[in-house]
Amino acid sequence: METLRKYNKNTYLGTVNNESIYLSAPSWDCGWYWGFGYLGNNNCHYHIDGLDKTKNLHDAIVEHFGDSFIIRPSDRWVFAELFKSFYVLRETAEVLGRGGAYLTTNPCKDIIINKEEVERINNIVLPAIFDEIYKILNRNKDNKSIYDKLIEINLIGDTLKVLDFMKEYQLTPSDLIAIKSLSRDDYDNINTWWWRDYHANK
Repeated sequence: METLRKYNKNTYLGTVNNESIYLSAPSWDCGWYWGFGYLGNNNCHYHIDGLDKTKNLHDAIVEHFGDSFIIRPSDRWVFAELFKSFYVLRETAEVLGRGGAYLTTNPCKDIIINKEEVERINNIVLPAIFDEIYKILNRNKDNKSIYDKLIEINLIGDTLKVLDFMKEYQLTPSDLIAIKSLSRDDYDNINTWWWRDYHANK
């Protein structure tokens, strides 16, 4: 099985306990399943779906990385949704391929097995999910410089140019909260203009 394109072997996501944590690229493992969601560095290895299971995946990821998380607020729910969908679909493909949950022989094995759907999930659906995840990662890798530029434009005092910049980089007011150097008054002003423009163009 192949991904839709090549991805970086390791992609930085944030810092935990003063250590940089990276996401490993998806890989077709052991000839029958997609390996993905592996986190870590030279000193530690763990999985996204192993984060705090008392919380939804979005909250668990955000809490794990804290302020160091590279994904801007407006992308975080979709990022978590894509990962959750990956895990559910991978398990679905395993059940449909094996004919059960593999605790023992399932008496419904013959009607559970669906090789065509397994092929569709592994060949088409999961590679598409990987690509959407990496679109988010690529969009967020330069957030610091993007935020710095927004501040620079805002200091000129032209809110319309700020809005144009936000549209260009797909920023929403929720992302502005992450910009510590943006004053509350500036945030309120940009937020008001953004929503006015949003409703005018619906």
